[in-house]
Order: sequence, then C-alpha cells, then structure tokens
Amino acid sequence: MNMKKKWTALFLVLLLLLTVGCGGGNTEAGDREESTPVVVATMLDSEGGILGKMMILLLEENGIPTVDKTNFGTPDILRKALENGEVDLVLDYTGSGQYYHPADATDPTIWNDPDAGYALTAQLDLEKNNIHWLTPASANNTEMIAVTRAFAEENNLVTMEDLANYINEGGDFKLICSASFAENQMGLLGYEEAYGFKLTNQQLITLSSGNTSEMLKALATGTNGVNASLVYGTDGALDEMNLVVLQDPMHIPPVYLPAPVLRGDKLEQYPAIPEILAPAFEALTLETLQELNAKVAYDGRDAGSVAEEFLKNEGLLP
Repeated sequence: MNMKKKWTALFLVLLLLLTVGCGGGNTEAGDREESTPVVVATMLDSEGGILGKMMILLLEENGIPTVDKTNFGTPDILRKALENGEVDLVLDYTGSGQYYHPADATDPTIWNDPDAGYALTAQLDLEKNNIHWLTPASANNTEMIAVTRAFAEENNLVTMEDLANYINEGGDFKLICSASFAENQMGLLGYEEAYGFKLTNQQLITLSSGNTSEMLKALATGTNGVNASLVYGTDGALDEMNLVVLQDPMHIPPVYLPAPVLRGDKLEQYPAIPEILAPAFEALTLETLQELNAKVAYDGRDAGSVAEEFLKNEGLLP
C-alpha cells in the first residue's frame, strides 16, 4: 500500500511537471508574440525619411523592436501595404482621407478643416479598417503652387488670383504636378473653378508620383518650359531654391497634417505607442519641418541623424 502511494505521488509530481512545462511553452510563445517587431514604413521623400526614423528611434528607445522600411513607396503603395498588413506603422496625412473614403463625406470640404478632417478620417479608418490615426503635427503640408521668385516679381504674382489673371491674359505658363492633384476637385480643378482659369493639356505635365523633388528640379531648370510646380507646405526647397508659394486666400486644398497611422493589432500588442510618439509630433511646427527637410534634401545629411538630433534637442532621447 505504501508502495502504491509512492507511485501515485510520483505520478502526480510528473503530471505537475508536464503541466508546468506546457504552461512555460505557452508563456514563451506569448513572449515571442509580444516581441514581434513593428514594421515602420514611409513615402519616398525627405520628410518621410526623417519622421519615419524619428518613430523608429522612439520605439526602440522604449523597448519596442522595429523593422525599418522608410522610403517604402508612393502613397498608394504605402496605403495598400498598411491595409494588407505588410507594414504596421506609417506616416500619412490627414487630408488623404478624401482619397481613402471619398463616398463617406456628405461635404468633402470637411478635409479643409484641420480638426474636422482629422476626426472624420480617424473615425472612418477605425470603423472600416481597424487603423488608428495617432496625434498629428500642427504643420500643414498642404498642396500649393510655387514659381521662382524672379518669375513672380517679373509678373507681379503674389496670389492665385494674380496667377489666374496672368494665365487668362495669355501669359506663358506650364505647371508640373502629380496626377492626383491635377484630377482633384480640391486640387487643381478646385483652383481653376475658384479663381476662374483653365489650363490646357499643353500647359500641364503630370507625374504618377507625389514626390516633389522631380517637380522642383524641373521648375528650377525650366525643363520642357516648366515655370510652376506643385509644392507642399513643409517642403525644405522653398527657401533653398528661392521659390515663392502663391497665396491661396480661398483655402482650396485640404489640410494635410502629418501623423503616425497604426494598425489595430499592433496597438493591442504595444498600447504605449501613441503616448511614445505624441510629444515628437506635437513639437513639429511648419517652420521646423521645413528646416529638417532642408537638412536632408539640400545639405545632404542622413535622415536618421537629423531625426536623432531633433529628438535630443527636444529632450525626447537621452
């Protein structure tokens, strides 16, 4: 009887060890799941590189592993990759909601309002895609038209109304821009309607990409007669290339605030991400982003070093 009790006790000990072992395996699996890296991706421009590197540096500093896919691709490619789960955290712009959810806004001009546009984009993406828009910067990287300072002074161009008068009077004009801007009612089509002018096909060169570096190079060199270009408000080129942005008093294009955009499954895995990234984006003013972009695009500095320098100056990295 004692021997039977002995074997029974031994069996229970072995069973307990097996149970603990199985539990330990589950814990390891959970640890592996928790350590799955956040894939960070951005568009093909200096701003994407800088802000993407900022997000990576901040996450790594806070113990969250990352995969660096900055300068991943064009806006449409980046968005599809986010929706398909190929990437987890991207830099995007609030005004892009007009492209992602065009049928969901009863009044599309809502994206001209920084607060309302952000709120609607965030709401629709959360409901439809479990995608979360985090704290944006206050810098408006909106679409505008720029010309060289010499051209503006020669033709007395200050506003879009001045440009419309110049075009309607038969002035020589050729604009280079992205196809999405040229075909958008809150882009070129809206400008034309609001200010009363119409460009011919011969006055337009459209590119599939939204990257302005090629456009600004064409403007600076006058390639194919280009004397105007699409630019973005935070472009580092504006001062460096002695360009003038034509004022838009009617506020035609939507507001584009840069913001981190995160897949819901990664937010569940790393709920601290919004709090980690918010201070950096809150510190990004229009002038700050112009300066940071210029350091990469024109001074030739590495985006990662520019990002690190900014974060250290803001006290966000040791």
